[in-house]
Amino acid sequence: MCGRYRFKDPKLIAEAVRAVLGGDATMSEFLQRWNVAPSQLLPVAQAHEGTSRVESMRWGLVPFWDKSEKPKIAPINARSEEAFAKPMFRQSVQRRRCLVPADAFYEWKRLDEKTKMPFCIARRNERPFFFAGIFEPAVAGLRPATFAILTTTPNELVARIHDRMPVMLDGEPARAWLGDAALSEGDYRALCLSYPAEDMVAWEVSTLVNNPRNEVPAVSEPVA
Repeated sequence: MCGRYRFKDPKLIAEAVRAVLGGDATMSEFLQRWNVAPSQLLPVAQAHEGTSRVESMRWGLVPFWDKSEKPKIAPINARSEEAFAKPMFRQSVQRRRCLVPADAFYEWKRLDEKTKMPFCIARRNERPFFFAGIFEPAVAGLRPATFAILTTTPNELVARIHDRMPVMLDGEPARAWLGDAALSEGDYRALCLSYPAEDMVAWEVSTLVNNPRNEVPAVSEPVA
């Protein structure tokens, strides 16, 4: 799964977004974040009828059929192997795909029943990338737009830490994912592969990351 991430360099993140969306995309402000957590409002890129923009969405997808004031379910992740056909996600997969900008994510390695060791995982040189996401639009008077991140089987690096990893995209695959045009199942599966391990790094971090209120650089620094 993917339950925490960061974007430490707003300028590089904005450049990466413009490279995918185009220079004329409407941009919300990017603020430096070290410990992003579910239920927070976060910048998400989407495209609709040829118009691209970045807007704030809440992490935790509320299904389109739920118009209640207090939704019972709001998953933060969707398994890519199931999302194409699963009723909760399939409409979003076909009509409401988005990109979630980041430059690293956190995962926990289980050592025993009581102990988990946190890691920060990134591309080499900590270059920005995008999670493949799906979203549901805002419901007036009830909630903002909401989103979830797709996950897939881990590559060799992440598999040493966890049995799932987020779907990571950049460049042309990111552009192919974005939008509201229907995807064939073959194209969808090709975009939801695990990111190459040779272009990734991981390092152990402190348990500061366990608490989302710890929004400081030390959260992602390597432990001695």
